[in-house]
Amino acid sequence: MSAATVSHRSVPDRPFLSMCRYNAPYWKAYTVAGILGLIFLVVGMLMPLILKAVVDGLDTGDMTRARMWNYFGLLAVIGLVTALTRFWERLLIGYASRKFEYDLRNDYFRHVQGLSREFFNRTKTGDIMARATNDLNFVRMVIGFGVRAGVDLFRIPFTLAMLLHFSIGLTGILAFAFPIAWVCSYFILKYTRRQARIVQEHFSGITSLAQENLSGARVVKAYDAGDREVKAFTKKSDIYARENLKAAAIRGLMGPLTMIVIRMTLLISIWQGGLMVMRGGVTSQMVIGNGGLGIRENPWTLGDLMGFNAYLMMVSGSLAALGMVTTIYQQGAAGMNRISEILAETPTIFDGEDTDTEITSLRGGIEFKNVTFKYGSQSVLRDVSWEIHPGQTVAIVGSTGSGKSTILSLVTRQYDPSEGQVLLDGVDARHVPLAVLRTSIGLVPQDTFLFSHTIRSNLTVGRPKATDEEIMRACQIAQFDETLLEMQDGLETLLGERGVNLSGGQKQRLAIARALIQDPAILMLDDSLSSVDTRTEERILQGLKSVMAARTSVVVAHRISTVRYADLILVLDDGAIVERGSHDELLAYGGLYANMYERQALEKELEKE
Repeated sequence: MSAATVSHRSVPDRPFLSMCRYNAPYWKAYTVAGILGLIFLVVGMLMPLILKAVVDGLDTGDMTRARMWNYFGLLAVIGLVTALTRFWERLLIGYASRKFEYDLRNDYFRHVQGLSREFFNRTKTGDIMARATNDLNFVRMVIGFGVRAGVDLFRIPFTLAMLLHFSIGLTGILAFAFPIAWVCSYFILKYTRRQARIVQEHFSGITSLAQENLSGARVVKAYDAGDREVKAFTKKSDIYARENLKAAAIRGLMGPLTMIVIRMTLLISIWQGGLMVMRGGVTSQMVIGNGGLGIRENPWTLGDLMGFNAYLMMVSGSLAALGMVTTIYQQGAAGMNRISEILAETPTIFDGEDTDTEITSLRGGIEFKNVTFKYGSQSVLRDVSWEIHPGQTVAIVGSTGSGKSTILSLVTRQYDPSEGQVLLDGVDARHVPLAVLRTSIGLVPQDTFLFSHTIRSNLTVGRPKATDEEIMRACQIAQFDETLLEMQDGLETLLGERGVNLSGGQKQRLAIARALIQDPAILMLDDSLSSVDTRTEERILQGLKSVMAARTSVVVAHRISTVRYADLILVLDDGAIVERGSHDELLAYGGLYANMYERQALEKELEKE
């Protein structure tokens, strides 16, 4: 598969199913929490009945001190049971939601780590980070607060049944308000989800801009571009704020709408129910008898009014929670879909069915057979062929953009060729296990990246168990030992972000030492001496002679002094090999390589003057 091809699965718009799949391992915690939630709801449903009994007893004068104590004790038990069940319910749901967040976050990070270079070429780091933080937090809220509030929604059918038990007529009068609220809520939630995605995408843009500016702080300061970058960030922040305000306004409609419905129903209940009490009226009540559901006529009392209103407040609270749950779900659904978009990405470079698992190491033979590589519609390499045997050194020179670094990327399988083959020890690189290929190659990239850890950690990335003796030997060859002596804590010196407390030359020397510690079969240097002076370069090359003699080496460089001793020198121009041979052969040919040599020799003479 060509690396220029974007490979990803379509993302189904089923965020709830995705969340359920991740939460499936914790079904026991959710089940127990659900049972506790139902106990909380059922026990809590007894309180309006007790309230009715107390009010009726006081109203008729039948209440005694003993009965009052009994009701008081019963309310105390109900309070204790509801408090304990609510505590353990929330604890279990909180535990499960945090475990879900842990699993999803780790899966997301692990998946991103396995994606190919092509994905990172077209995806901003800030966008990847925003999905792993802001979007994932919205998803967790659905599972945390959303599930807890969702359990309370089971109260709605029970409370509606109790309202019908108290008064069918009064419940029917109040029922007209709820369809109005549902219709309004439908349109509000429809726009909530769309706006939530817009807000989260703008947050990704802000994160990307902030990440780029923090990473490029030196450049921003060097060009005094701080004010311009602040204006750009402010502009993006303004857009993000406006879209957030729109989302807040849409979400804000849910609360007032729900409160209007609650207040209307409560006012109607008090007015109509109060008139029924004053008139001493009779109401129809739904009851359960031997024959099933039935209707009976009973006098309407003050206790009935108080109990009815208590249940009405319960169902109103559940409907308010429903509005919050659906709003949170819309945000979480947008977040889950954005996370799923990344999880649906498939690497373009992977171990396929034709991978030869019997290959456990490489000797170092490299061959390019008519290799052509295109990135999109742009041709980077054209019909490139060359070969070296284990232990030999090949050097690649050419102008900027001629395709030198792309050759290294094809050997390390960061990309696969669009046409032709890259062979390692006579085997197509696509058939070599990636783990074997990567551990057999020590790459010193042109842009040295260092982690914000100790020097030791940075040196032993490819071989964590390297001994101090092996580390120091590699540092001596790379001429990094002198830098270590200047460090107060030596190998345990902490580096700043991207090794900010080291110079460009020191970073390159550390990177060379890091590759040597890995002890690879193939050593690849991508213009790795460009930031060191010529004297240090000569010392490094002298140290590398014995190392390179024992392994295959691929050296990309601009300086002729770096490549003159290579067994084979390839001269690239516009993605094609235009000259090849040894240093002396290319000088005798008098072509592009000879011109480069003469120009650099002249520059060196001018520097001496």
